[in-house]
Amino acid sequence: MKIITSVVNNVDFIEMQYHTLKKFFKGHYEFIVFNDAKGYPDFTNGGDYTIRERIQDICKKLNIQCINIPNEHHKDIGMSERHADTFNKHVLKYQIDNPDKYLLLDSDMFLIDEFDINKYAQYECAIVLQSRESPKINYFWPGLCYLDFTRVQNIDMLDWSLYEGCDSGGKMEGWLNKQMGTSMIPTTDEVQDTNKSVHTDKVYFIKHLSSGTWESSNLPENLKGNIQLIEFLNNDIRNTNDKYFCEIYDNVFLHYRAGGNWLKEGMNVHEYLTGQLKEVLLI
Repeated sequence: MKIITSVVNNVDFIEMQYHTLKKFFKGHYEFIVFNDAKGYPDFTNGGDYTIRERIQDICKKLNIQCINIPNEHHKDIGMSERHADTFNKHVLKYQIDNPDKYLLLDSDMFLIDEFDINKYAQYECAIVLQSRESPKINYFWPGLCYLDFTRVQNIDMLDWSLYEGCDSGGKMEGWLNKQMGTSMIPTTDEVQDTNKSVHTDKVYFIKHLSSGTWESSNLPENLKGNIQLIEFLNNDIRNTNDKYFCEIYDNVFLHYRAGGNWLKEGMNVHEYLTGQLKEVLLI
């Protein structure tokens, strides 16, 4: 079992993932960091190109395998294109070359309660379904994704590239349709319905509370006693209309969201919020 994350700009995220995985993940695993930090000034690093080296340093300190990604060509493409390029050329290639069970985690995705990988291991994949209406397309996101490369078929169809109106993974539509066979792909609303089973024998659909749509009353029962977490969510300066900016996946994964500074809030905002979240998760 291997857990992979791709880090762009926040060294603290690595430490937070490392310790929360050790605390909450049930089962043996190897944690691998793909270092996608830019070796040049860029909005994703706030002009600080030493982050790439500091990511290597923290991985060495924590004894984490760190794979540096050549990314000079990312200067001339958009954020989502960069993301897809990294996952296609490096992460996906690594998975194909090293067949195993894999859990992909966005760099700002953290376990906040106990999680047993056997929940996903009975399936070939566990995915976060994404849907777009114009044109109609169903695909899935690499920010939280389980793939068993010892069982998965049609590997040649796996493609994290963008599609019109979609972010990373848009071109996973073809592979997802193949996995579903004659089964209908559920709607995103059906996935969120806790009273309805939408999984197939191959595909597990991960439910989530998406950014800007939920509040404290929607917290899963297992998290309602986590006072420190609730305080962080309530005080997140990115919240709007009394709705939380962060996301919760499968009741146990907290997605800080937009940690790559792609919304360009500024690195000072993320440094402040990361410091607050680090206290919640590590102390």
